[in-house]
Amino acid sequence: MLAYSGAIKKRLTLRSFFGVQLVLFTVLLCVLATVRVWWVVVIMFIIINAFQWGLSRIDEGFQLGIIQSSKFKATLLSAGSQIEQAVTAGLSFGIGYIVERSSYQNGFLYLGIGFLVVLVPLYVYIGRRAKKGAY
Repeated sequence: MLAYSGAIKKRLTLRSFFGVQLVLFTVLLCVLATVRVWWVVVIMFIIINAFQWGLSRIDEGFQLGIIQSSKFKATLLSAGSQIEQAVTAGLSFGIGYIVERSSYQNGFLYLGIGFLVVLVPLYVYIGRRAKKGAY
């Protein structure tokens, strides 16, 4: 993924990039919610991490394009990273609690649903702002 990040960034707009991520990660999380075989779960985690790592560099490239005129690039990028880590910590606790109380399938099903509920409105917002020329 990381090796092709430059080519992917050239082919996708900001809006289409987030749309691809939304569909891709929702599908992968829902697959995790339905699989019961442990080795398939391991492979799915490897695939999710590979996509997340590879696509994060493309996302960073889009962010740098948006904040290119700012004097506070490092601060803006590090604040985003800190927010991402805080959300990840909270979600990890929540998924762990659901897994402990029911099953890992339910944990990832709820994560996939929550992912859609939160990110679809953000995707619509980014799409509208991109059409207006904000990005």
